[in-house]
Amino acid sequence: MAHQKRLSAPKHYDIDRKGLTYTTTTEGSRSPEQGIPAVIFLREVTGYADTKKEAKKIIRDGQLHRNGDRVTGIRDTIGIMDVIEISETGETYRMLPSSETLIFEETSDDRVAAKVTGKTVEGDEYVYHLHNGENYRTSEEYSTGSTLIFNGDAEEHEMSEGEEAVILGGQHAGKTAEIKELHSRGMKDDAATVETSDAEFEIRQDKLFVKGDLEVSQ
Repeated sequence: MAHQKRLSAPKHYDIDRKGLTYTTTTEGSRSPEQGIPAVIFLREVTGYADTKKEAKKIIRDGQLHRNGDRVTGIRDTIGIMDVIEISETGETYRMLPSSETLIFEETSDDRVAAKVTGKTVEGDEYVYHLHNGENYRTSEEYSTGSTLIFNGDAEEHEMSEGEEAVILGGQHAGKTAEIKELHSRGMKDDAATVETSDAEFEIRQDKLFVKGDLEVSQ
């Protein structure tokens, strides 16, 4: 496998430069605790822009895409598992969690992936609420906790024993773990026993993102 470029960004992205503090708030459906605004990605993470003005021009020219859609503003949030493409260079990254930082891993796998966090029914269709704050409407039925990988149609990868998952939070964030056992806790948060390369432990299921056949190196 070819070496993959990996870039990192601080989770708390106040930027102190020459005694001045520059901050940019996020906009959109994604959690600001698990994402960064587009301007930070272009300026502090990749260095494709030196200033906010340059970042605005890159975005205005349609050079930055998130999950296949054009990013339209410098405050648009890039969140966990999002795929980011820079048109001019052809580089594509997937944003991954880490215990200390947020990682942008260069990838050739540009499929969009989202975790189902809830669902409602509207007429003959299901409306699935996804981890990135977006909704997906379809007549197909999927399970809460599953990961949907979009490649034309949606392919479901259920939260089940034997599956591999990316850990989304805590000291093990970003590691890939095998789900060994699922635990239903009734009124409490459902949990899972998982095993990484160096430990076995219990974690809440909402901290797991089933990876299916996504290319994720961690």
